Amino acid sequence: NLKDIMDITGIFAISGKPGLFKSIAQSKQGVIVESLTDGKRFNAYTTYKVSSLEDITVFSVDEDITLLEVFTKLAEKEDYKAVAIVDTVSKEELRKYFAAVVPNYDADRVYDSDIKKIIKWYNQLHQNDRINKASDVKEEVKTETVVAEEKAPKAAKPAKAKAAKEPKAEVEKEAKPAAKKKAPAKKKAE
Repeated sequence: NLKDIMDITGIFAISGKPGLFKSIAQSKQGVIVESLTDGKRFNAYTTYKVSSLEDITVFSVDEDITLLEVFTKLAEKEDYKAVAIVDTVSKEELRKYFAAVVPNYDADRVYDSDIKKIIKWYNQLHQNDRINKASDVKEEVKTETVVAEEKAPKAAKPAKAKAAKEPKAEVEKEAKPAAKKKAPAKKKAE
């Protein structure tokens, strides 16, 4: 399952703002978001163009590819490490790299700036530990299964009739009178 490898739920891109943002809460005028870059929070008003990463797709020759699929292919190609080639390569090398990741992307409708943005977003998700190796996910599932089996009862024992317990004698506590608080003295007007 792709969502086990990469968690992009509640992650947004905001037009005109660099980087990615995490949804914190709903507000009257929009959504309160936190930058994944510096942790600063602000209100993303309803007038902002906010796009969920889950809803973004990349143009393809066949049918559009979800951003989650592209990120997963990037992770597999880079062995779940950050991509190092973003700003250091020519446009041709950038397109060649992206074609190796997504061979059927539509080169006419996907711009160089789109490719750079996708790679930068991937790196930002990587820095914020939102990318897991598939093997790590399998190990986590195995561990959860073992823990669940250990906690499960081994066999149901027949219920024994419990003898009615006599209520314990309650020790009455001496109630201390609450200390009276004095109101602050009123100042006289001069």
